Amino acid sequence: MDSQYTNPGEIDGERTGESADATRTAILDAVVRCFAVQGWAGTNMSLVARETGMTRGKIQYYFPVLEDLKYAAIEYLYECWRSSYFGRIDPDATPRLQLGMGVDLLWRQANNEPLHVAMVELESAARTDERLRAMLAQLHISDEQALDQATASAFPVLAELGGEELKLGRYFVTIFINGLAAHTFPRDAARWQAKLIDALKECIAAFWLNRGMPDLDGTTRGRATASVGAGAPPADHQLDERRREALELLRRAAELLDQPAGA
Repeated sequence: MDSQYTNPGEIDGERTGESADATRTAILDAVVRCFAVQGWAGTNMSLVARETGMTRGKIQYYFPVLEDLKYAAIEYLYECWRSSYFGRIDPDATPRLQLGMGVDLLWRQANNEPLHVAMVELESAARTDERLRAMLAQLHISDEQALDQATASAFPVLAELGGEELKLGRYFVTIFINGLAAHTFPRDAARWQAKLIDALKECIAAFWLNRGMPDLDGTTRGRATASVGAGAPPADHQLDERRREALELLRRAAELLDQPAGA
């Protein structure tokens, strides 16, 4: 399902010959934008109609009840997020470059991309809305399965080392990025954020080297093909040094993230 959530001005629900799927997509895109700007409670039929340029009657032809529309938009939002993220990972890049892309994309999305903002708004609203909280809890189960599959497809070389390791790496990066996005720096925020993103890339590279990935730079493909000579994995003392450096960077990052906002 193609998303047009970044181009609200191009949506015209009354165009002759527009397919039902395209109309549904335009409506759901509009709801996602409303989530990001107005939040869960502030999203209503009138707002969606204004956002799409459609009549309320046309919207209600596809989604008769506001609650059904909003819940359909949540599922659509998560689908769009996965497509937006994993669709931008270059399948031909080396594992190291893919890891860097993955970190950079997550950080970019966490900095006010509409899909991420909408998801944050929903999670915030769910704290006081029991039905929304239950719906998101159920959705997270299916989303987790879809994320596992998409991660394995986007990072096939890393997936060879095991699904648990891939999930652990994904959790590590996601939690770090979310924590960094939520942290308030007293000064020089952009500089510290850039340093911490670089530190995260070092840490995740060390994570995979420590778990048996012999080559992050594409000169070999998988453990079975690693050999002595050109393209061989780094010597043990080199790996130990990289790990020490990465752990030190992570320790420093944790200290920075733990500082109070006014420190």
